[in-house]
Amino acid sequence: MQTLHKRTRANFLRFFSYAGKYKFVISLAMICGCIRYLIPLVLPWSIKILVDDFLGPSTTRASRDLHFMMGGLCGLYVVYGVISYFRSYLAGLAGNRIVFDLRRDLYLYLQRMSLSFFDRRRVGEVVNRMTADISSAHHIVGSALVTTSMDLVLVGVVLTLLFLAHWKLAVISLSVIPFYIFTNYFLTKQIRQKSAEIYRVNEEISGELHEQFAAISTIQAFAQEESEARQFRQRSKLHLSAVLSSLHLQSIALGITGFLTAIGPILVLWYGTAEVWGGRLSVGSLMAFYAYLGMLYQPIQRLTELNFVLTNSLAAIDRIFEIFDTYPEVHEKPNAVSMEKIQGTVTFKNVSFAYEGRAEVYSHFSAVIPEGTTVALVGPSGAGKSTLAKLILRFYDPQEGSIMIDSKDIRAFTLKSLRQNVAFVAQDPILLSGTILENLRYGRPNASLAEVKAAAHAASADAFIEAMPDGYESEIGERGVKLSGGEKQRLAIARAFLKDSPILIMDEPTSSLDAKSEELIKKALTGLLWHRTAIVIAHRLSTIEHADQILVMDRGAIIEQGKHQDLIKNEKGLYRQYLRSQITFYGAGA
Repeated sequence: MQTLHKRTRANFLRFFSYAGKYKFVISLAMICGCIRYLIPLVLPWSIKILVDDFLGPSTTRASRDLHFMMGGLCGLYVVYGVISYFRSYLAGLAGNRIVFDLRRDLYLYLQRMSLSFFDRRRVGEVVNRMTADISSAHHIVGSALVTTSMDLVLVGVVLTLLFLAHWKLAVISLSVIPFYIFTNYFLTKQIRQKSAEIYRVNEEISGELHEQFAAISTIQAFAQEESEARQFRQRSKLHLSAVLSSLHLQSIALGITGFLTAIGPILVLWYGTAEVWGGRLSVGSLMAFYAYLGMLYQPIQRLTELNFVLTNSLAAIDRIFEIFDTYPEVHEKPNAVSMEKIQGTVTFKNVSFAYEGRAEVYSHFSAVIPEGTTVALVGPSGAGKSTLAKLILRFYDPQEGSIMIDSKDIRAFTLKSLRQNVAFVAQDPILLSGTILENLRYGRPNASLAEVKAAAHAASADAFIEAMPDGYESEIGERGVKLSGGEKQRLAIARAFLKDSPILIMDEPTSSLDAKSEELIKKALTGLLWHRTAIVIAHRLSTIEHADQILVMDRGAIIEQGKHQDLIKNEKGLYRQYLRSQITFYGAGA
């Protein structure tokens, strides 16, 4: 528990380090806030003067004095209104700028995280920290940076006035303060624990919702709406239970503080009336003291409520900086250099790799892919074909061995320059919401329209693009929902061609294409791959018949290699078995 508090304090200070560049704005907000809170202190003393000097039986004050005092009060509250605006605006400006900076830094940090980080977390959970947690942390800015300072100043000034007015009444009014402190100390720890539980369950709900809505067609196709709804209700009940527990504790605290806030003034009125009867205190002085007492308890009440806000916000801050404290497994070396013009020879040397918590994919795997050649990878699911592509792109790093491009370890290069030299077409093509043109230019933002159209033509995508209502400016929806699987695949291939990188990796490039489109792609590949180092992961062997080298993989090892014509001669070989089964499934020509 002590370690937890130390981490929370450290994260609290890290959060406020973001406030440094806005210290001038924050200082102005604090000054405006203090003035705003001090101006109303004039009113109770004005009431005392009115009662004792203007409303008493032996008053000698002229009416012009009354008008002058009231006019002055009105002018003072004009200043109060102006100051209130600047206090609110400046505090909001600083708070929102700090949150903007924090969200930007968190986003950039997440962009650099290894894929293993996202393997361990659902996307919705990560998004929840970017949105809900940072929004919760936002409350701490205005409350802790501005409101707390104003309340502390107000409490100090009011206490001074109370002791100057009547020290015995001041002591009586402060007799309830220890109970405030005890209540806050006793309940804060429990509320913090409940807040952490609320954020955790809320994160799980966000992850489930993101996952379920992304797979809504599958849920409906298998008629699992009720089952998913049942799981959602269970998770929501846990969230509701945690929220109600926290609400119960906060309500207890507010009930106690409400009682203390009421009992203090009662004690003051009780003793003060006796003082008035004894002639030791005027009626106006008692009324002024009572008004000042309200001004004392208001900031104390706010400080009590602020404690709950801080408790909730600190739980969110801990979760935000938990991300910052997660070190990416894949990272650049301090002396990493930019990858300049390369030839494209890719070498795997004694590579051993396993995904976290899973069996080993490779054990001392070695292979050489010469520059300018097309090498196809074939094998059953789980053989390690797609993992090779992920290792080349440094989505993951091997636990042992090295991967080299032109005899240089890829870990010696900056990640950006490495990935700029590798074009990748995933088995499940990922497109972003926006237009077709924006998606095709994703790898080369400055590509001309003519270059874009040439790439689309090479990937046999131009015909369906030009048939769409807005052509290349057509919106494709989230993840390309408005396109068919084959159309998305061809756009992904066109995007990789437009990038024009010396190394091209294609993971099942024709898996979503019909026979006609597949034939067009095969012809395009013949012309487009000759000057690149190309790695083609294939299931349909008809697409790789002309590869310079075919590597047949199983359980992370190469069990056969050679050209298509050579491999089909091996009657007992796995490649020959694949070919035979595909001829049976697809028909002659497979």
